[in-house]
Amino acid sequence: MKIALVTDTYFPRINGVSTSTQIFAEEFTKLGHEVHIYAPAFPNSIDENNHLKVYRFPSFYLFFDPEDRLGMPWRDKKLVQQFIDNKYDIVHTQTPFTIGGPAVKWARQSGAKIVHTYHTLFAAYTEHYLWFLPKSFGVWYAKSASRRYCNACDLLITPSTEMKNVLLSYDVTKPVEVIPTGIRLERFIGKDRQRFRKVKGYKPEDQVVLFMGRVAEEKNIDFLMRVVHRLKPRVPKLQFLIAGEGAAKKGLEKMTADLKMGDYVHFAGYLSKEDWRDCYAGSDLFVFASITETQGLVVTEAMAAETPVVAVGEMGIKDVMASGRGGLVTRLNEDEFTEAVYKMLTDKKLYAQKRSETLPEADKWSSTAMAKRMLEAYEKLLKT
Repeated sequence: MKIALVTDTYFPRINGVSTSTQIFAEEFTKLGHEVHIYAPAFPNSIDENNHLKVYRFPSFYLFFDPEDRLGMPWRDKKLVQQFIDNKYDIVHTQTPFTIGGPAVKWARQSGAKIVHTYHTLFAAYTEHYLWFLPKSFGVWYAKSASRRYCNACDLLITPSTEMKNVLLSYDVTKPVEVIPTGIRLERFIGKDRQRFRKVKGYKPEDQVVLFMGRVAEEKNIDFLMRVVHRLKPRVPKLQFLIAGEGAAKKGLEKMTADLKMGDYVHFAGYLSKEDWRDCYAGSDLFVFASITETQGLVVTEAMAAETPVVAVGEMGIKDVMASGRGGLVTRLNEDEFTEAVYKMLTDKKLYAQKRSETLPEADKWSSTAMAKRMLEAYEKLLKT
């Protein structure tokens, strides 16, 4: 098959959509399909993944979300025409904005089938990114825009059952398949727990609790900070590591200072590939409290590094943690989450059991298995 993956966000911007796009592109290519990625250009950025074909549209800076860029396909009509002339079998959009939106029209002009993955629960994010609008209007707009875009496609993909139910509640009428993004298990071969702890200055007796991901308001990292602050007197060797970057970092740094947590809260920023892998492996526990996460890749990645998890069981996390293996699931309740983390850090028998479950759970979410499921959905669509 000839497949175009179209996204308004891609590397060097690090987030779930970028990761998902790259993982599927790599797996499709390995399975013998021709794959092209269309994304916005970033200043001074070079695509290091040479075996993937990435085409970049001109873009400009977003004042309210400085890590992202807004694509301007109208500034490169030659690339738009190339897209149409390529006659893709499948055009799979990952986002519905200034590149993903027009791509529906380009796909119709070329005769391609249109697939869209609904990665993001936009209605939950409006107060963070559209703060200048009344909340009720922002939510209404997000839902109606989502419905219009989804109904313009031929097939919809959601990373979780919860997200599928959300789309159906918007009166989306097109078929919806649940296919999460898989994880590349091979990336964890050679993980070195001790190397990372030594580099970061952690002692053998330290109990390192990790958050890995985009440092954004919707990730509820302040919730995790309050949990850690409450636990420190009960778990004296507790250390909290926040790995990633984002707009919420300044506020969390201020919270660290205000609560005098500087001795045991650390910000690692973006990590190299080796440090990323060993950071997961070198941590004793992974914690996650977002209630808008569509699939929770970081949770499965932690398990692939044999690190147990405590997470809030909402949206995609509910699917990933459905078996109850590899960690503990709670509601978004500080008392409940605090006790779950305390139990994992102090009950050696429970910890050993949950750690032994991590790899078998991670195996269920391999990127190759999920890519094959996606290709089956494409083939079924092409027959209609």
